[in-house]
Amino acid sequence: MKKLYYHENPHSKFSIPRSPYLTSLSELSKWKAENDEFNVAKVDLRERPTFKNDATQEEKDKRDCQVVVCHDMAGGYSESFFKIGFSHHRIAIPPPQWTNAAHRNGVKVLGTFITEWARDMLENELWVRGPHTNVPLDDSENVDRRIVSTVFADKLVSMAMYYNFDGWFINIESPLIGGSLHALQVITFMNYLTQQMHKHKPGSVVLWYDSITKEGTLSWQDHLNDLNYPFFDVTDGIFINYTWSEEYPELSAQKAGSRKRNVYTGIDIWGRNTYVIQKAKTSCALFAPAWTFEHLGKEGFWENDKRFWIGSADKHEDVTSQTDQNFKDEGLAVAHYIVPRYSPGINNFYTNFDRGCGYRFFIKGLNVLEQEWSHLSHQSIQPFPTKRISEVLSNNAPDMSTNISRDIAWSLTFDKAYNGGTSVAVYTTAGHDQVKTKIFMLPLYDLNVNVSPHGYTRARVTYLPEHRGIVVGLYLKIGHNRKIKDGGKIAFNLDTKPTRRESEDQKISLINLNNESYVDERSESENQYLPFQKFKTTTVSMSHNWITAEVLIPPNTFSVSPTSSSSDLVVQELGVSIISPPHAVKSDITQSSNVSTLVHIGQLSVSSATLPSRLPEPEVQNVFWQDNTLLIENLNHRGILRISGIIEWEMGVKVSEDRHITQDNTLDVEIPNSFGYYYVYAEIDSASQSGKPSVETLTFLGVADVSQFIVSGLEIPISKIMEDTILTIWVQGVRESTGEGVEYEKWKKCSIPLFYYTIKVGGFWKRVETVILK
Repeated sequence: MKKLYYHENPHSKFSIPRSPYLTSLSELSKWKAENDEFNVAKVDLRERPTFKNDATQEEKDKRDCQVVVCHDMAGGYSESFFKIGFSHHRIAIPPPQWTNAAHRNGVKVLGTFITEWARDMLENELWVRGPHTNVPLDDSENVDRRIVSTVFADKLVSMAMYYNFDGWFINIESPLIGGSLHALQVITFMNYLTQQMHKHKPGSVVLWYDSITKEGTLSWQDHLNDLNYPFFDVTDGIFINYTWSEEYPELSAQKAGSRKRNVYTGIDIWGRNTYVIQKAKTSCALFAPAWTFEHLGKEGFWENDKRFWIGSADKHEDVTSQTDQNFKDEGLAVAHYIVPRYSPGINNFYTNFDRGCGYRFFIKGLNVLEQEWSHLSHQSIQPFPTKRISEVLSNNAPDMSTNISRDIAWSLTFDKAYNGGTSVAVYTTAGHDQVKTKIFMLPLYDLNVNVSPHGYTRARVTYLPEHRGIVVGLYLKIGHNRKIKDGGKIAFNLDTKPTRRESEDQKISLINLNNESYVDERSESENQYLPFQKFKTTTVSMSHNWITAEVLIPPNTFSVSPTSSSSDLVVQELGVSIISPPHAVKSDITQSSNVSTLVHIGQLSVSSATLPSRLPEPEVQNVFWQDNTLLIENLNHRGILRISGIIEWEMGVKVSEDRHITQDNTLDVEIPNSFGYYYVYAEIDSASQSGKPSVETLTFLGVADVSQFIVSGLEIPISKIMEDTILTIWVQGVRESTGEGVEYEKWKKCSIPLFYYTIKVGGFWKRVETVILK
């Protein structure tokens, strides 16, 4: 399996796309929303379910706290290849891969505008006066401070719309030439920018950095006060500088009043003159979280980073026991102060656990690439590491209590995966041979996905058992999506209890009912749980030893009485149940901890059945080599052809005859692109053969998050090239909602003949007529 690499050649007609940025307002004035598809984020911001109202005041306070994360690494930034690096310039556009990953998790991403020190003072002047001013950029009597140009504000709004990110962080760290009158211009400008962002992109955010005062001086206040409040008043929030005194957060909260959560008190992760925020109830801004890599080192990064954000799986663990002395401080992990939000998804949820990087790449369990890779657009929603198994076990049904085990743990691993580079490895910590059947339950996600009141609710798991006899089903907790008083208790409808046949294709899924939202005035306790119910789970597919199984929950499974409705029910927790028969698992004597891996989990999903969409599904079509980019090098001394260029494709739909067409022969509705990304493959074959593509025989080139892909240095042995040999590039769309690639019949391709390029010895063949096969 050959590794691919980037080969930058002076004869090439294209260059690798980098993270976009502009160095000046002059460049911004010329910017247009066009011809930069590689840098457009394609995943829209996903909606996260709102919290239920039932919570303690402490939990509500944690829910209200907002967090801004400000990227910084190695004392600066890196404009890396392939759109993954941040830039540090006048205007920086968020890398699309980061935006895609964040949007998939329901997280907003902001672009930045920055001026720094005296060298940028003239830029501050031009910013509010527009690009076409004819008077000197100074504070002479020719400057009319009553006028504010909206040109650059409109450009920033257009840029956010085009690149599909969610607002702006404005960081003015240069003095204002015109003093207080100039500051008033900036305040007016910021008010206009904020209002226009809200108008054109609802839910967008504009943040101001604490650096300039209303007098126009460069003076960090380190808290919200009269000198910086006017900027806060016209924006969505203020990012407070890091060097604050211990009493400053409280002063900020007092000044902000009801908007205190719009004050983002800065915390420098490197610990430069900052304190832990605990009581003031402002929000926070974390600067330079790359500390976990830069300071603690590459070795152990994943564990150290998890401890920084999440902490230990056991919240009672003594922080002084951490492996690095830097974790001995009083502070706990970030997650200690912030309540986890529900994972995105109202009617469906899907994850393949991919972390957007890895050492191998798998498609349906097949290893198609053996090399280190990174592609954050492929990142999926991650499980929350501190979910406690004991929370489930404390409410077991009596007849199951004897064989349900707590001896289970899990971790993310790069060793095996189903789609992508990561899976969840589940292992038992019993430390001895198992002598009786055990049932393990592992909740992985907090959700708020609707249970279909009129159709089936479907949950699926894809798993790879590591021992014979181990089977995996689903674990779900069903509850109310709101607080129910004077009724609304959930129960299983016993008339629909499924009959389970004892056969190899039937597994067990476990469903738990959560009645903690049910308030019985006659009861002293609000926490009333009903026991688990067993449901049959059926195998639906197998691929490279990975098994996909599903459970279908009929619409009449639950009864809700007396005042609530089945339409109020949601899946609150999703995970897996694992059944391990006697002697299926033996201790792994090669590990000092005597743990044994039970299974790898590759995919997990749940969806509420809805009526089929009447919109046609988009399809890839018209795959072609972009003009003037194809470069084929004949390296005769090495016996290879090396191919580089940009593959591009268009999107289309098949329209049924009863579809309403407008007068200009276009559809009267917008068809959303349901693909999250695309897999791209290469095939060397004979022009006379036209079999269907197979992942097993193709060369996997990589993942595309837009309708373009850069082929960079694909090498083909000349000895394999005959007169009718062609190079075919295949493109397969992958659905965002399920992670499933489209069927072979919907793959699209383009081909070029190769024999022509083997005639000349040495030198370069830049481009000939390209054969396009549709």
